[in-house]
Amino acid sequence: MQRRPPRRRACGALRSLLAFAALACAAACERTSSSAPLPDSEPRRIVPASATAVDLITELVEPARIAALPAQAAEYSRLVALEGALAGTPRFEAYLAEPVLAQRPDLVVVDPWQAPDTTARLRRAGVAVFALPEIHTWEAARAALLQLGGVLRAPARAEELAGELDRRVARLTERAAARAGLRALCYSNFGASGWSAGSQTSVHEILRLAGLRNAVAEAGRIGHVGLGFEALLVLDPDVIVVSRPLAMPAGAAGDRGGASEAVLTAEPSLAGLRAVREQRIVSLPAWLYATGSHEMVRAAEVLAAEVDALQRRLEAAPAGGAR
Repeated sequence: MQRRPPRRRACGALRSLLAFAALACAAACERTSSSAPLPDSEPRRIVPASATAVDLITELVEPARIAALPAQAAEYSRLVALEGALAGTPRFEAYLAEPVLAQRPDLVVVDPWQAPDTTARLRRAGVAVFALPEIHTWEAARAALLQLGGVLRAPARAEELAGELDRRVARLTERAAARAGLRALCYSNFGASGWSAGSQTSVHEILRLAGLRNAVAEAGRIGHVGLGFEALLVLDPDVIVVSRPLAMPAGAAGDRGGASEAVLTAEPSLAGLRAVREQRIVSLPAWLYATGSHEMVRAAEVLAAEVDALQRRLEAAPAGGAR
């Protein structure tokens, strides 16, 4: 059998590699593409399918243009701060084709990780679906706001908001020196295991904007990670950030009942933690703690104010007194 010359073999391998790369790129584009196609005119029946989408859309359009909302947005989006402005808007429990199509949308806005099968079904039904980019940083949130402003035919409003947010980020940067050097981490524990967030997360960006060092990220951890008691003791941060419980009935599950702070303060093995010993546990409202939108700027503002108040209290405490 005649052997293929080495150069031809190399060229053939290169062509195969390029073809594979092209197919991978096409697959990725298909997963994230927002060309459904988008509406030719101003969308009037918009359905945000996630809390992030709700945050962005409610900033850009009037309530009458929103056809329905995901149920979880009532607790984990800026709806919490809107005081019932969209109280009468229909809700749906999950991102499934049937309940979304029942709202007769002309545009659905989704997060990139939401069910691709549902997105495909909506598009086959002729509904335009816009997929937001992944948002882990303030810059990515700003870009998404401007991009969505174009889709919603509200570019001027998006530019106005971006400018306002730029000014707020600048103020945070100017005042960050007051918290320089403080090591912090976020912590969630609902009774089974602890979790935190390293780099490439919105919580990391909130800490950074507030002028705090993320102890988990500095330990080389990326994304949302498990954090046991031993690891928590090793990191021993100056500040621990938890989710602030909402006004819920007694016995509420998750951090809606303040579970994470309760674990930190009740667990005997954690009594030696600096943040526990000196009462350096600060909280964010649940919707800001979990935000994946431009509201991370507001979260950083709230966190910075909480840490500053904590610092003032510690400075005012009598030397050697109880903290």
